[in-house]
Amino acid sequence: AGRCATMELRGARDGWTRKVSTNTWLKWLGGAAGLIFVIWIVSFVLRPSLPEDDGFKGGPAPEHLDLFIGSLGKDEHKPKEQAPPPPPHAEAPANASQDGNGSTTTYVIARDPNPDDDGGFTPVARAPGSREPSEEQSTLYMVDGGQSEADPAPTSAADNSSSSVDSGDNWCTPPWSCSSLSLSIPATVAEEPDSYFCTALPVGSEHQTLTKFIPKARQEVVHHMLVYACESKPEPKRPMKVRTKGGEEIEVWNCLEEPTCVSSSSNYETGKIIYAWALGAGNFETGPDAGFVVGSRAGIEAPYLVLQSHFLNAVSNETAAEVAEVEMHSTSKFPEKVISMSLFSHNQFSLPPQEERVEVKAKCCMKGAGSADLLAYRVHGHQYARDISLAVNNESIVSGDAQLPHFFTKDAAMHKLRQGSDWAATCAYNTEASNTTVTVGSGHNDEMCNMYLMLSSHVPFNSFCIGYYDGDGFENDKFPDCMIPEVVDVEGRLRVKNVLEMPELGQVGGLHLGYQGNPNWLLIFHRSGREMLQIDHPEPISEDVLMVWDTLANRSVTTFGRGLFNLPHGLTVDRDNNIWLTDVDSQLAYKLDPSGKLHLTVGMSNERGHDRKHLCRPTEVAVANNGDFFVSDGYCNERVVRYDARGGVVAELGLPDANVVHSLVLDDCSNTLYVADREKSHVRLLDADSGQEHPYIDLSQFGYVYSLTKDEYGNIYALTWQRDVPVRKTYLVQFQARAALYFQQYGSFQLMPIELPGIEFPHDFAVSYNFQEHALDIYVGETGPGPHGKVTSFSFAL
Repeated sequence: AGRCATMELRGARDGWTRKVSTNTWLKWLGGAAGLIFVIWIVSFVLRPSLPEDDGFKGGPAPEHLDLFIGSLGKDEHKPKEQAPPPPPHAEAPANASQDGNGSTTTYVIARDPNPDDDGGFTPVARAPGSREPSEEQSTLYMVDGGQSEADPAPTSAADNSSSSVDSGDNWCTPPWSCSSLSLSIPATVAEEPDSYFCTALPVGSEHQTLTKFIPKARQEVVHHMLVYACESKPEPKRPMKVRTKGGEEIEVWNCLEEPTCVSSSSNYETGKIIYAWALGAGNFETGPDAGFVVGSRAGIEAPYLVLQSHFLNAVSNETAAEVAEVEMHSTSKFPEKVISMSLFSHNQFSLPPQEERVEVKAKCCMKGAGSADLLAYRVHGHQYARDISLAVNNESIVSGDAQLPHFFTKDAAMHKLRQGSDWAATCAYNTEASNTTVTVGSGHNDEMCNMYLMLSSHVPFNSFCIGYYDGDGFENDKFPDCMIPEVVDVEGRLRVKNVLEMPELGQVGGLHLGYQGNPNWLLIFHRSGREMLQIDHPEPISEDVLMVWDTLANRSVTTFGRGLFNLPHGLTVDRDNNIWLTDVDSQLAYKLDPSGKLHLTVGMSNERGHDRKHLCRPTEVAVANNGDFFVSDGYCNERVVRYDARGGVVAELGLPDANVVHSLVLDDCSNTLYVADREKSHVRLLDADSGQEHPYIDLSQFGYVYSLTKDEYGNIYALTWQRDVPVRKTYLVQFQARAALYFQQYGSFQLMPIELPGIEFPHDFAVSYNFQEHALDIYVGETGPGPHGKVTSFSFAL
């Protein structure tokens, strides 16, 4: 009993002690709370206003995305470093924001490893100005200093997914980020030999640049793999659900029964090929500042990637664990060199047996106004195929052995392939081992004739050339849509980018954008302080009349051309960077080599005339791929004179009743000259060989036709001027062919005009497609007021 009483007393004492301690702590806590409340009230007066929460609501992440779409953040504990300025054509990521100290908030699309557990990642408010994500979009998670509080679970190599990577080069330097995308199909789908299966992956952003391809397949199991970019979400009618090696459920479809870029609409979509693999080929990297651009943005229109895989045999116990997989590295940086693919293929041939050599050819005239660099090439044929080669205008370029691993071979010579020329892929076969006719087909016992060309330029040139029985093929280009829309809100699309005026810039005779292959260099041919008169200036201008202007840096790069020209007029730069010029006072047309050295003149110096030796105020030059050139002649003749490459007269192409033959361009593939009959407001069309004239294009509703030009894809434009009205107006008019490929099929043209404000004395212009902005860059040169000139640059959003 005593022990119990002692214990009760001790318990009462302990309870009293706890009560005193509790009361003391409550007093302290109450005081602290009061102090915090006072500080909080005062802070409303002293602190700056904060942006309102815009109500971000996170949603479930789709299964296929772990893709970085922002820039990598900086570690706050490290010294702040200034990010390098974006180089030409660089674009900052859409979902990165910076505070006043330069730190970057990065948003990452990630898969929640435990979507049912609220204790995982914490969604954060989206960047100001960004759009509310839809239910189909991924949850955004913030990463500061390059790491989240809980990193996403690693993605299996066999999943169709995306994840962040660091390639170790400037592709991943802020404000750009890098990611890895993977497409995979398990071999278990192949229930019979020669099975073709496809699977898709959304890119997940407006644009990404693919820079590296890592194939993961064995040639004993997988015959080939192709990666396509598709314009719309693939929606097969008979999809199959399968599980990848990593346990992820994906959708595949039989792409012998349904198209690779299968769509729910009735329109058939061919897609764009961006990668191909066969026969154990290794990894492929595009090289410095180069890559394939994919994404949802207009002009790119490749929001989905599709892997097509050809499995050789039906799945067995030995191959059940195999996969067909391609991993791709990408970056948010826009490349200087845009890579695109042209496929040459023949799918309508048969080969006789017991022949040592049989050739099959796919040939197309490739559209375009310039040239493209050949970055790499790949050949593909089956057991009877030997060498597969490429020729441009019958000049051999490259060839490959179809029995070697089908990897992309870098073109060491980096050939410049001239557009507007016949490109031909020739496949050679040896059928001595066959006793029966060999046919083309999709099986590995059939034959194929394929040549893939990776082209490099500042704009993409995706295309297919499909050969027929006689070898001549049909080109199906997949170029960006540069067509001016029929209903145009000019004020919402057109803006002035820059106006160039300086004391040394005279009246502008001619312009060329893309000088020396640099898309930002504008070559200007001007008259220094001279004006055009009724009589000719007999002596050359002593100042430089050619200026190279860097449109990106907004500065002069170099000047040249003094002592050669009396009164500059027309300017053309050919595919070999030779400079062609006309002088309306010296009565000559000139060819300068790429260094600016005089190479050739035609006409008689300071002598007007009407015979084959003379020119009379010549206006412009157009150059054919075979070296022949055409001179529009001009103010006091009614003709176009054709010369061979050495300057010998080939033909005079007459233009009866013309009134100032002021400009011309050549459409190489249709062999048609477009000639500006200025004062009649007509564009006259001539066969470049025979001179036969076709129905003209009437531009009288837009004024006098001063100049004609082409963009990179060969689209033709006219510069017109309504000069004899109280309020003068200047127009750019795009010619849109209503019908198909060649002039003989043209029924008529649809004329799409854009009024160009602020232009008083238009003379020449240049038009270029800006792939990064999906816009037309337009440069207009003026001959006035007085002896002065001006160049105005516009951007027209497509």
